[in-house]
Amino acid sequence: MWYHTLTNRRLRQLLLLSLPLLVALGSSPARAMEFALAAGDGGRRIVVARGLIQAGDAERLRAALQMADRDAFGLRTIAFDSPGGAVDEAFAMTGVMDREKVAAVVRKGASCASACAQIVFLAATHRTVDDGGRLGLHSCSRAGDGTRAQLCNEIIAQQASARGAPYGTIMAFMQLTPPGQIRWLDAEDSDCWGLTLWPPGSGRGIQAGDAPPCILHGPRPRNPSGSRSASAR
Repeated sequence: MWYHTLTNRRLRQLLLLSLPLLVALGSSPARAMEFALAAGDGGRRIVVARGLIQAGDAERLRAALQMADRDAFGLRTIAFDSPGGAVDEAFAMTGVMDREKVAAVVRKGASCASACAQIVFLAATHRTVDDGGRLGLHSCSRAGDGTRAQLCNEIIAQQASARGAPYGTIMAFMQLTPPGQIRWLDAEDSDCWGLTLWPPGSGRGIQAGDAPPCILHGPRPRNPSGSRSASAR
C-alpha cells in the first residue's frame, strides 16, 4: 500500500492519550457551529454546517441529518463552511457521519479548514469542493507553547489514509505548514492532491486507492499572485 493505516481502535487510543497535550485546531475566534437545512440539487434538503466546531456539535449534527434527504447513492449531504475547532468533537462528528452515511461539499465562497478539512470533511463517503470553495490545512499544536504536535498530526494522517485520502499529502501539508498558518487548496488543487472523492460518473477527482496526480506528476503551477502559497490566519 502506498499509504499507512491504523485500526480505528488504535486511533481512538492514540487520540485519548494525545488530547491533554493539544489545543484545538483552528482555534481562532469564530461563531459556534450552526446547522440549518437548505435546498440542494433538485430541491433535495441538505445540511449546511457553519462556524467553529465545539462540544456538542456531533449530537447537533446527528439531529440535523435526520431532516435531510438522501441522494441517488443513499447519502445525506453536509455543506461545510468552518475554520475548524475542537479535535475531539471533530472525531465525534466523524462517528455520526459513519453511521448516517453522508456526502460532504465545500460550496462556492465557503472554506473548510483545519479540523473541518483534515478530520470531518475526509470522513465523508463522497467529498467534493466546488469551484470557488477551498480547503485549509496546517499542523496541530501543543497546549502551552503552540509548537507542532507530531502525535496529533500522525493520528490525523492515519485517519485520513484509512478513509482513502493520501497519508503523504495530509502529513506533508501538516509538516510544512506551522500551526499559525494555513495552506489553502482550491477546488482543482483539492482534486489534484487526492483530498476529494467525487461520485461515480462525475468525471472529476480520483478513485479511492489511486495515487493523486499531484503526487505522481508534481503540484499544479502557481499563478503569478502566489495565492496557493501558505498564508497566515
